[in-house]
This record gives sequence, C-alpha cells and structure tokens, in this order.
Amino acid sequence: DPKLEQVVDFGWFWFLAKPLFASLNWTNDKVVHNYGWSIVLVTVVINFLLLPLKLSSLRSAKKMQTVQPEIAAINARYKGLGLRDPRKAEQNQEVMDLYKKHGVSPLGGCMPMVVQIPFFFAFYKVLSVVIEMRGAQWLWVTDLSRPETLAIRILPITMMATQFILQKMTPTPSADPTQARVMLLMPLMFGFMFYGVQRGLVLYWLTGNVVGIAQQWWFNRAAAASAPPAPKPAQKKKGSR
Repeated sequence: DPKLEQVVDFGWFWFLAKPLFASLNWTNDKVVHNYGWSIVLVTVVINFLLLPLKLSSLRSAKKMQTVQPEIAAINARYKGLGLRDPRKAEQNQEVMDLYKKHGVSPLGGCMPMVVQIPFFFAFYKVLSVVIEMRGAQWLWVTDLSRPETLAIRILPITMMATQFILQKMTPTPSADPTQARVMLLMPLMFGFMFYGVQRGLVLYWLTGNVVGIAQQWWFNRAAAASAPPAPKPAQKKKGSR
C-alpha cells in the first residue's frame, strides 16, 4: 500500500533524507553491497559537490588573514570604548568598509558548516527510521543505527582526531592567539557530541573530515605555489661597514 510510506517520518529535511536514503540504497544494491561503505561513498560525493562552496570559504579565510593588521589598527584606535559609546558605531563602520574594500565576507568561512547541518539531520533521520539500517554491519561495527558498545568507542575518537587535524590545517581568519586556542577546543566538543550517537552518523562525519583533510592539503599546497616569493634581503656593497 503506497500509504504505508507516510508511516516513515523523515522529519523537516525529508527533501534531503528521501533522496539520501535512495542514494544509499542504490549504492548498497548496485555497487558495494554494504551500507557502511555506501555511507562512505555517498559522503565523498556530497563533499565534492560542496567543493566550490568550500573553496570560496577558504579564499574568504585567506582574505580575512590579510586584513587582520588593518583591523588590529582600527581596534587600537578605539581601544577602551564601551558597547554604548557612540564611537563604537564608527569603529564597526570602519571595519565593514574595510571588508567591503577587500571583498571579504565575515560569514564566508561559516557557510560549509551551515550547509552540512541539513545533511547531518537527514542522515540522523535515515539512520533512525529506515528499517534497512537496523543491523547493518561495517567492519567491526555490528549495527550502524546504534551507538558503539565498545568500552573505548573507536569511531568517535577517530573522528575527534581527524577534526583536530583538519582544524590545524585550516587557516584561521583571526590572528588572535586566544581565539585560535578556543577554535582548537572544537574537536573536543564534537567528540563529546558524537560519542553517543549512531555509528553511521559518526562514520558520515568522519568520512567528511578525511575528505576535508585531503581537500585542505590540496588547497594549502596550491596557495603556497601561487604565493609571491619573499623578497631577498639587500646585500651590502663591498667596502661598506
């Protein structure tokens, strides 16, 4: 009965969850015959489809790094102002004008993370409500729809390690060392969040981290190759002291 499909609630992101499940099902039936490897392959495809957005975000982060000295100079001129001080609006306007001059979007670096959130919830619903995922095995994992039962959960810990590597490789928009240290705490936060969720969901995020590390390595290498060479120090003339 086609009405039985209405029993399966794919949630708010049904428009992503349904084609996502169809992709996983097709990959399992036609390609790898395993739902774990299906999650890996579909996640790789999703990350490469989002690659143009990631490249735009990384370029925005690079631009943010270049304008940090000028932002620091602006902040130094307005140092000590309270939030209600009328000159605070002038400071914010100067910063926004600087962003506009260099074509920098302050929120550009957040877009890849924002775009991944709907896929995260779509994967969560697929793993929660689709009966095909119950008891689906992958390597040492016995059920992708449930959290790990090992004393030391390998997938969340591996995911946290790859998140830390990716965080270290990604250029930070701000030169503030305190902010950089705070950003390095994010892998611990993600590890805490993912420690008790379904193994399939952790596998999805872990695969995204591994693909992100490869993409970030490629981007860093391309950026280093296109960077202008550092100027050579001036040599002293003979006979000069």
